[in-house]
Amino acid sequence: MHCPYCHGYEVRDQALGVLGGSQDTVRYAQIIRQWSEDVVLFTPADTLSVDQRSQLVARSIGIVEGKVERVLVENGQLSGIQMDDGRVVPRKALFVPPSFAPNNELSVRLGCEIDENGWPVTDVHGQTTIPGVWVAGNVANPRAQVITAAGEGSASAIAINADLVDEDIRNAVRTFNLGL
Repeated sequence: MHCPYCHGYEVRDQALGVLGGSQDTVRYAQIIRQWSEDVVLFTPADTLSVDQRSQLVARSIGIVEGKVERVLVENGQLSGIQMDDGRVVPRKALFVPPSFAPNNELSVRLGCEIDENGWPVTDVHGQTTIPGVWVAGNVANPRAQVITAAGEGSASAIAINADLVDEDIRNAVRTFNLGL
């Protein structure tokens, strides 16, 4: 599973695992911990800082260090995680934090400014640094779920409409001032 908000309730109070490996994974495991008292973080050896380790231990999140070799399934259900040293840690569900990658090819080709993570720089309404170019949803927000993307799209559409009305006003005033 990838989203604790989408899938956590269905697996609440079960033996849960979190597949680690990045700096954000410790925080992710802390979020998963809301759904169960039995959570284990699987992480490569020697990747946790002292602070991260103490935070995990303080909330009773198990730590299994090493390389995950296999995900074990019995009768179509997850049964455990097998480590490369042969250990098997029983789990009923496994969360894998998503990795968000911007699909920014069009934004880059259009000349939009891109932030350090590759996402288009926008104002609060989705307007990019290029006049007339707007973005919304997953093009601009890596965490935008369907409802968020729809809301952002609506807000951008309203702002685009206002921008077009402003352009109509400018053109009308220019035409009026020229006496046409």
